[in-house]
Amino acid sequence: MNAFSAVKLSALTAILVAGTACGSTSTPTQPDAPVYELKTETFPGNVKVGGTVGFPFTVVNPGDINVAITALAPTSTLTMGIGLGFWDPATSSCVQQLSTTAATLNVAFGANPSSAGEYCVAIFDTGNVVVSSDFTLTVTHY
Repeated sequence: MNAFSAVKLSALTAILVAGTACGSTSTPTQPDAPVYELKTETFPGNVKVGGTVGFPFTVVNPGDINVAITALAPTSTLTMGIGLGFWDPATSSCVQQLSTTAATLNVAFGANPSSAGEYCVAIFDTGNVVVSSDFTLTVTHY
């Protein structure tokens, strides 16, 4: 191999190495964030004078929880109580952490839990139920 061929071979090798190095640069990838589906659950029932009715639901991803009374009969203008909290499976009851005594038809009450888990919603009489009231609660959560 003469000196000219050796120079050409060295130059070609340098170009190939540089081209390969540039082409193999990779950027670290982050895994895609999970996508959680917004769930809507409806809970129908009947609350008696002075009564409370609770329903459990499971939050998979912390985020907004919104509750609304979406049906109320026989009087749709009653003011009711709504509570959010943790479900106690031992007593099958809702241990309320947040509540309002000013819930009305189609007005959302919400919270933002910090962790996934078993939560619950409760509706209760604030002194306005005369005999009993049929209701539907609608809960949206992740």
